[in-house]
Amino acid sequence: MKKYLIIASSVLLFACGSKEEAKTEEIIETVEVNITKHGADITEEGAITAAEFLAKFDGNPMEVKLAANIMEVCAKKGCWMMVNLGDDKEMRVTFKDYEFFVPKDAGEKLAIIEGVATMDTTSVEELKHYLTDAEASQEEIDAVTEPEYNYAFEATGVIIKEEKITTSNETH
Repeated sequence: MKKYLIIASSVLLFACGSKEEAKTEEIIETVEVNITKHGADITEEGAITAAEFLAKFDGNPMEVKLAANIMEVCAKKGCWMMVNLGDDKEMRVTFKDYEFFVPKDAGEKLAIIEGVATMDTTSVEELKHYLTDAEASQEEIDAVTEPEYNYAFEATGVIIKEEKITTSNETH
């Protein structure tokens, strides 16, 4: 009788044993795009890349809509920004008639800019002013002794796009 009791108890224990379920972990990436518009109400449609711009631009004034990464923004007011054209080239973007500014924290975001691109000579005085706005050291400001010939852009409208990627884990 004892034998049957032990066998019955063993069978009951094995039958009630916990079942282990296979658990899977899934990583979910969410991309949130924040868009702000400044100046004229423009769209992204028809914007060309910096590489396309460099291939088309011949130095004469050119109306264009361009997508480029912002490198730097005026630290005082957001009254100008520098965009990356690639190939170690950059372009200063100012805003038509000083009518609007961009957020001072817009650096390293994507900008769609519409307006007129030109080649421009920036005077020593202007260069020093830009360095002051960028909060450069007095040594850097004093080092400017010659004007620069560079890409310039007067924007009528700007779209700034910021992508925020969040990652979460879900266990199933």
